[in-house]
Amino acid sequence: MRGEFKSTLDAKGRMNFPVKLREELGASFVISKTIGEHCIKVYSKEDWDALVQSIRSMPQVKTAGIQRFLFGSAFEVEPDKQGRVLIPAPLREYAGLQTDIVIVGLEGRAEIWDKQSWDSFNAALDMDELLVAAMDMEL
Repeated sequence: MRGEFKSTLDAKGRMNFPVKLREELGASFVISKTIGEHCIKVYSKEDWDALVQSIRSMPQVKTAGIQRFLFGSAFEVEPDKQGRVLIPAPLREYAGLQTDIVIVGLEGRAEIWDKQSWDSFNAALDMDELLVAAMDMEL
């Protein structure tokens, strides 16, 4: 999964999910809050199951907060015949989704952002920090 896709949220909280990403994610997928950013993370069911297993393998005293945050906010969604997905109200509120939204493919998962938040995030990026990180990764 890669790329940046624009969509809109309708009055019922539905959005058109990009065909390319739907094909990669499968017939249904999991959406939840994102740690560190106010956006929605999108996982294939397989990737979600792997994340759940990884978290469960750690001591619960270390992961209780993460479990509540991620698992409590997770919803399995299935696009309708028009390719629309309903974003539940708690996730719309968390991510500050208004009308214009952006879906960003992140190689194996995706994120859903309010367009204004996405633009602000990109404007705040420090290119020097990115350059250092890229050099550390030998890009």
